[in-house]
Amino acid sequence: MRTAFAFIISLLASVTALSGQSASVMPVISKQDIGDAIIKDTRRFSNESLFGYIDGGAELFLEYGFDSLVVTEISYRGNDIKAEIYRMSDPDAAFGIYSVSHFKCTNTTDLTMFYCSSSFQTQFSKGLFYVNIINSNGTMDEQKFSADLATLLISRINGPSFNANTFFTDDLSEQTIKSAILVRGSLGLFNGAYGLTKELEDFQGYTALILKGDETQIAVRFNSVELMKRFVQKEQLDPDALKRGEEVTDMYGSKVSMICEQSLLLKVK
Repeated sequence: MRTAFAFIISLLASVTALSGQSASVMPVISKQDIGDAIIKDTRRFSNESLFGYIDGGAELFLEYGFDSLVVTEISYRGNDIKAEIYRMSDPDAAFGIYSVSHFKCTNTTDLTMFYCSSSFQTQFSKGLFYVNIINSNGTMDEQKFSADLATLLISRINGPSFNANTFFTDDLSEQTIKSAILVRGSLGLFNGAYGLTKELEDFQGYTALILKGDETQIAVRFNSVELMKRFVQKEQLDPDALKRGEEVTDMYGSKVSMICEQSLLLKVK
């Protein structure tokens, strides 16, 4: 199977380079991609129909910015494999879902920057896409098949991926970026950073990148200058001190400073 996948990936890379394929094209799986495995079903979901697939979990995807979903169910040597391919509104949204969804990674090799695999699950984020591949029994055969599927899909995704440097002015290590959490509202906070920041729990209209540590750093980028002003007022912060580049303390004891006119940095202990 590895040889077949390698050939397909090589051929696809050449075709993509010639065609200038759009970064938003959904990287679907076809019969020709999977050798002797069988595609049992392929379903597509839009904004309106997502609740029919993940009732109770759709709100989280919508909070980040959801566009569409393709779910492909595969039978491989008597095992069930399911590949969920989520196209999100932007690379931040794709990484954000990944950041609050993956845990206990056991992979020793990263197929792309944001990649996590375990016995039963393979997840990654690249470009506009978050991909979740689930197998039924956790066998080595299934894990290899899932990794091959991930390799194929990764090769079909173009365009820029999430860039942490748009949030922090300091250089961040690769490991720090890989362990970061990105949220866009209360559901993301609940799933990825529960109880960590009181300031953002009842606020909307921002994207926040969280770096956990002895002193957790949270870079908050607001959707508008007006929203940041509203946040500063709500937290009873001194706007003039922030503009002067001073670090101020909010009502929860966090240190707050201004990154730019639309972003703040919170330091939480």
